[in-house]
Amino acid sequence: MLRELVVFTLVSLAVGTPISKDQLLAELRSIIEPFSCSGRAQAMYSDPADCTMFYECVEGHPVYHRSCALTGTVFDQGDQICDWPEHVPPPCGTEPVPVTTEAPPPPPFTCDDKLPGTYPDVTNCRKYWECVPGHPAYNRPCALQELVYNPETGVCDWPRDVSGPCGELQRKRTLNGTDENSGTDENTGTDENSGTTESSASEETGFSCAGRSDGLYSDPEDCAMYYECVSGHPVYHRPCANHGTVFDQADQICDWPENVAPPCGTEGIFTCAGKAPGSYPDPSDCAKFYQCVVDHPEPFHSDCPAGGLVFDPEKKVCEWPWTVAQPCGYKTD
Repeated sequence: MLRELVVFTLVSLAVGTPISKDQLLAELRSIIEPFSCSGRAQAMYSDPADCTMFYECVEGHPVYHRSCALTGTVFDQGDQICDWPEHVPPPCGTEPVPVTTEAPPPPPFTCDDKLPGTYPDVTNCRKYWECVPGHPAYNRPCALQELVYNPETGVCDWPRDVSGPCGELQRKRTLNGTDENSGTDENTGTDENSGTTESSASEETGFSCAGRSDGLYSDPEDCAMYYECVSGHPVYHRPCANHGTVFDQADQICDWPENVAPPCGTEGIFTCAGKAPGSYPDPSDCAKFYQCVVDHPEPFHSDCPAGGLVFDPEKKVCEWPWTVAQPCGYKTD
């Protein structure tokens, strides 16, 4: 094989189309060091010796050496597709490589000329800005560290559901350079002014700040929404910024349902969701217990027999208090 490569090099020199040093080194490397998927993630990898070929690594399978389906296309390692050379950067394509320069820092965020609402923090995906008339801009974090702000929906969401630089939701590029899902140019995006705005509550809602102190108030029609009353301003109807949270009237924040009292939350409410069939203690009454039954989403709330029996969470039966540990019994050992 090495001899054939030397002959090929000499022939190419004779006909006036010499191969480059990089191509020659790539050919030699492919002979001396065959491509291996060992230690590589499942993906497609360019063939350094042939721009129209690529390798595919699939766990539990041998290395696949594939060719681009369309004649004239070359493999684009970055986008993981075969594309026309003018859309692929060198060495396999001719797409111009942009000159990278250090971008200047973004200007300080201000709510001037912005409607009330939430806006992305271009310096931190896990934070967002909130504009309230008559107040300075609020820089708020997403409730969970794993969430990022979604400027399209105006809430904090899982990265897998967010597109753009902060998310993992990527548009699929076709050979004509357009978004396969929407048919629009793939370079469209959002800027720091593309936040969502909250509308002033209209007469249709029936809510009024008249006679109320400044503060936040729950929306009885939608647990994920709330009203804000600010003296001298119209009623603001806002959504909870963190996806999946509900408004907690008592704590004046949006929180996860398990931390919020009913009717919007489930705090203090026993549920059989995620529990195996069986009996479970009632934390508010030692003489009662819950029973979870297969294919029955709601628990049965039962009483221990009369006479002073209490539920034993270890044995999962009702027992005399002296045989049950605290807090429902007074067993000492």
